[in-house]
Amino acid sequence: MGKAFVLTLLATLVFISGCWDRQELTEIGLVAAMAIDKDPETGLYDLTAQFLRPAAESTLTPSPDRPYLMVSTTGDTIIEVMRKANQTIDRQGFYAHNKVIVIHEDVAKEGITPIFDSFKREKDIRGHVWVCVAKDTSAKSLLDIKANNISRIPADYLEGLIDQSELSAASINVLNFYKQTLGKDRDPVAGLLSLEETDHEPFVRIKLSGGAVFNNDKLKGFLDPIEARGYNWITKKKLNQMATLTVPSLLEENKMVTLLIQELDAKITPTVSGGNPFSFVITVKPKGRLAESQATNGADDRKAILDFLADIEKEAEKKIEEEIKLVVDKAQQDFKADIFGFGRELNKDYPDVWNKVAENWNEIFTQVPYTVHVDVTLDNTGLIQGTIEAEE
Repeated sequence: MGKAFVLTLLATLVFISGCWDRQELTEIGLVAAMAIDKDPETGLYDLTAQFLRPAAESTLTPSPDRPYLMVSTTGDTIIEVMRKANQTIDRQGFYAHNKVIVIHEDVAKEGITPIFDSFKREKDIRGHVWVCVAKDTSAKSLLDIKANNISRIPADYLEGLIDQSELSAASINVLNFYKQTLGKDRDPVAGLLSLEETDHEPFVRIKLSGGAVFNNDKLKGFLDPIEARGYNWITKKKLNQMATLTVPSLLEENKMVTLLIQELDAKITPTVSGGNPFSFVITVKPKGRLAESQATNGADDRKAILDFLADIEKEAEKKIEEEIKLVVDKAQQDFKADIFGFGRELNKDYPDVWNKVAENWNEIFTQVPYTVHVDVTLDNTGLIQGTIEAEE
């Protein structure tokens, strides 16, 4: 009886004991965002961490102080500079709630595997954190600039930009970037952040548009918004929100129609034949509705409306196909990087063929033939069936 009691007591102590590496909330400094630059003179990493100051966001005792603190440290490695930050503030940095990592374009051109090595070896940075590249400005400037933000915390603002982005901007998280970098069958495209001047306050704002193309782990170049949309037509599995597409109206000259794309289904299908080793078919099936028509006449009855929608679907299909071909040709000719996953689909469907070309895939990809099939479906015209025309 006594022995059983002792064993039960020991087992209870084991299960109710606290975690050995626990950290109290009063002892840690929550990091919401990170910016990674490099000193051009010393070659050292310059890491800027955005620490939250919860007291400044209190609803009971509001404070005019900024709800965040910017801490910059330099060093030879990322882990070193992350630990150095603990020597400059009164809290130990806690990076598990980090939302976005901004990397300067010069650092990205050198290769960011050394940066991600520390993230994957340690448990500080989680896989869902967004990765962006800063173009024509320092990465740290994007964490400490007054922009069109409702949130007082810049990290929340940047996360909101990415979460609400449309097809004209690329986005990727740490986990997917790491997987695509290590694999041979697809190269990553990260979000692209820059500063844009305006004629009104705050006069400078942050812009998320286009994409940063990598070959393996090195930055090769950039996609503009149209090219980024072409990229997303092929690769986007789930829309962050409804996307817009504007095409000519056809009812009246110089009038436009805007479509809201609600769903997107896309796939890449490899074909292996005797004459040509392999080719690819890109099939894209957007589904949406008509959101705005500038024309004021021309679609008055049901048949005219259906014919009008059919014509608009063809115009949309033509425009989407042009954007897809534009970005695929640029990836083949300029970047020599398979950012779409052609190799991945070839590996899945024809592993024996893939094994023969895997080592030189990026070179082979530049010559790969492909065709594009687009099928746009417009379900309705919103609350208005025809066009609107003011009575004289």
